[in-house]
Amino acid sequence: TDHQAGPAMTRKASSISQHGVALLGLLFALVTIGLGVLLSAWTNRQALQTREQVTQVALQQAKDAVIGFAATQSIPGRLPCPENTGSIGTPAEGQAQGSCSTPASRIGRLPWRTLRTGKLLDGDGTELWYAVSPGFASAPINNTTIGQLNVDGVANAAVAIIIAPGLPLAGQQRTEPTAANPPQAQDYLDLTNSAGTFVSGGPAASFNDRILIISHADLFNAVHRTVLAEVRGLDDQSPGLPVRGLRRYFTDYGSFPWAATPGSGSAVASLTNGSLPYNDLNYLGNSTWLASNGWLPLIAYTRTSANQAQIQLGTSTMTVLPCTTLPCP
Repeated sequence: TDHQAGPAMTRKASSISQHGVALLGLLFALVTIGLGVLLSAWTNRQALQTREQVTQVALQQAKDAVIGFAATQSIPGRLPCPENTGSIGTPAEGQAQGSCSTPASRIGRLPWRTLRTGKLLDGDGTELWYAVSPGFASAPINNTTIGQLNVDGVANAAVAIIIAPGLPLAGQQRTEPTAANPPQAQDYLDLTNSAGTFVSGGPAASFNDRILIISHADLFNAVHRTVLAEVRGLDDQSPGLPVRGLRRYFTDYGSFPWAATPGSGSAVASLTNGSLPYNDLNYLGNSTWLASNGWLPLIAYTRTSANQAQIQLGTSTMTVLPCTTLPCP
């Protein structure tokens, strides 16, 4: 009997061993599949994060370029119009339109050539779009000009908006743009964004835009410095010969002027704190834009001493000292 049990027990042990190997194999396969799924999900997340980072960098570059453009124009604060679609496919592609007086003309692709950024693409390889508020593409412009673009139901939230369209969604037809067949807003911008009522989010199936606003404060924090520098008097002048602004006044009269009462523009003897006495200052050259755009009455002025003054626009202030040597203080 013992002799007969031996083979049976051996076969049973072998069967158990085979089942164990099979179970281990199945477990290994399941682990491998699970790791593959996890790795795939991780890879997809990494790719998504990378695309999102590329998009955010491009949006910020565009925003910085638009603000920098506005701060250095002959009319500071003026924003470029969107791309001239007639230039697509030509060496002038990316140039801004000369004017954009209608709602439809104020939404288009970013005028990258005018901004000197090179062509900016989002993380999905799509060119950035751009919208500009009425009142900011032509004079007169100053810090009382209101940004009229609404975002997420907030009125007057932006003076301009940069938009990354992402991949096309259902219903969006994107053929290769040409001057004869320019890109249409509804094929790139989602929900109501294409019509100029901007939203920053929506259902995934119908929305993948990424937007970055340029607020009134974003724009004028930069523009104010340009305005104040012009009122002070620029730095690129011969020592002792400032040609305009408060520095010219000091050169001519040996002290800074007294302040003006609000709205008068004329200095009042012994008044140290008030408005800029712009009627008493010598403005030459391109400084005419200060008056024609209504900046001068908006500037607060303090005569801190005969040899020092302070000018202010909004939250921006600038101390003015005489310029007798270069670089100017």
